[in-house]
Amino acid sequence: MLGEGEFDKRVSEDGIEVWVTMMGPYLNMNTAFIDRAAGIVAIVDPFDASEWGSALSKEGLSPTHLLYTHTHRDHAAGYPGMVALYPELEVWGHVDARVPSLLSHMVFSEVSFTNEWSHAPGESVEWSAGGIRLSVTHTPGHAPGHVTLHGHDVFHAGDLLFTNGMGRVDLPGSDPQAQWDSIRRGKEILESLPGEWRMIPGHRYDWVDGSTPDWVSVAEALEHNYALNSPGMG
Repeated sequence: MLGEGEFDKRVSEDGIEVWVTMMGPYLNMNTAFIDRAAGIVAIVDPFDASEWGSALSKEGLSPTHLLYTHTHRDHAAGYPGMVALYPELEVWGHVDARVPSLLSHMVFSEVSFTNEWSHAPGESVEWSAGGIRLSVTHTPGHAPGHVTLHGHDVFHAGDLLFTNGMGRVDLPGSDPQAQWDSIRRGKEILESLPGEWRMIPGHRYDWVDGSTPDWVSVAEALEHNYALNSPGMG
């Protein structure tokens, strides 16, 4: 289990580095995809700009892209620091995650995307930079414009799925029916992936055996996650 600010660093079969870390009081899981040869560092939902900057600079790296699963304040906590330290960043998110009418609610933070996805719920598009290739699926429900990303041996679920459950749907902008539709789509994707791939959740929560793992395998999620095994999921 990762401690605060510790990084699990692996190299996928195609040579892309994948760094995973846990940061913050809500046990947020962050994933970075790194093409060292091309100088590309794409971070999903970075929580702490200084910790990310410090860890990367030790290896001569700097962030180039931020990829947002959604714009809840815990997932966007590192945004102001990141753009202050690295003003040339590309910042990606789904157009539906721009929620000016909901910014008065403390659960949301404003993130100014430089680039946007705009595909329909349930659809997937490819995002690429250097040798990094990720499938980005629009999975609203927990929050408007929520997306998941998968590639290079990981499925980063954001708050669509946790190891043993799913994201809540009682917050401003949540949509329970959309969440179930997104869970169903997520299950289809997981069933198409190798079982040994890691499913990285948006937050670290308890697993079925009482442990609190940073992630579980795709096969383990499909077998034990209660949302993926709910009646009607198929």
